[in-house]
Amino acid sequence: MNSPETFIATYHCKASDRSEAEEMALAISIEQSVEMPPDAVPSTARHSIAEVVSLVEKDQQIWRTEIRFPGSTVDGDPLQLLNILFGNTSLKRGVRLVDVDNQILNTILPGPQFGIKGIRNLVGVQNRALSCTALKPIGLSPDELAQFAGKFAAGGIDLIKDDHGLLNQQSSPFRDRVKAVVTAIREGEQKSGKRTLYFPNITGSALAMAERFNIAADSGADGVMILPHLSGLSVMQELARKHRLPIMAHPAFAGAHVIAEDHGIAPGMLFGKLWKSFGADAAVYPNSGGRFSFSTEQVQEINRCCRQTNGEFPPIFPVLGGGIQRSNLDKWVDLYEKDTVFLIGGSLYEHPDGPESATREFQQKLESYV
Repeated sequence: MNSPETFIATYHCKASDRSEAEEMALAISIEQSVEMPPDAVPSTARHSIAEVVSLVEKDQQIWRTEIRFPGSTVDGDPLQLLNILFGNTSLKRGVRLVDVDNQILNTILPGPQFGIKGIRNLVGVQNRALSCTALKPIGLSPDELAQFAGKFAAGGIDLIKDDHGLLNQQSSPFRDRVKAVVTAIREGEQKSGKRTLYFPNITGSALAMAERFNIAADSGADGVMILPHLSGLSVMQELARKHRLPIMAHPAFAGAHVIAEDHGIAPGMLFGKLWKSFGADAAVYPNSGGRFSFSTEQVQEINRCCRQTNGEFPPIFPVLGGGIQRSNLDKWVDLYEKDTVFLIGGSLYEHPDGPESATREFQQKLESYV
């Protein structure tokens, strides 16, 4: 698989003045390409040196630089692309990766196989935001988790995912859990009269994930959930190429990449553009105002990156969780609009009339915005 002849990556550098910013930009271009003094690069390899093509001050002490890389440094390898974009430079302070050309992503990566359109078609809902909840907690048996799933489905929930902490514990082995939950959901659908999609968490080693992916598909699950910063983005990419089930990506273990505002990877770039390119059809990340630290502006930027079309890659669903309550849902639906999945966990479980009634209220609120 070939790469484009060249591609441009964009970074923000924290520097006190232009001279320092120029030094940082040049250092990125060298570190991320030849990783040696340019004068020492043999003549036969000088074509591999990246080039700083622009440098402008974006905000006070934040400089935006575009760097052009030869496509031959990637040579069609998705993980080498990540290495070139932010390998050694990720160990330096004051540098944030904010963008990369669509063309190279479209050329070497699968992108989402379902996206917003495909998930909407599976669940049969076209004109409103979608509801989602998580099966929890760790320690329950497959039958106990399935009981919750059946109640959520009977209430009409659109999507159910495993909690990210559910893997293959003795208390709830993966195969047993998936079969029990799928059966309960199908029974619950008879009461609700609508479709509910189930996304079990298949995260594990590459071999384990391939096996769990097939178990999920063969057992009637409607999608899978992956923690790509534990299992690796490359595994998600390979499973996406199967075009068998939609993939929901979860941000566990990704926080160190995105929390510092002057370092790492921009949240929209990581959760929106990169996850989408590596095959995610829906991206879970924390809403503002909850127990995590994203601002509303950051969430809106991630939403935008998920929903925009990147070259040949279609939009994917933002899945907003981390503190959304039944009591404040109206606020977030007004703000984020219909191409959003709203993930409510604990607030449904603690409803005094139980999860089925809580889910029914959840659905009614979303349907009132049609």
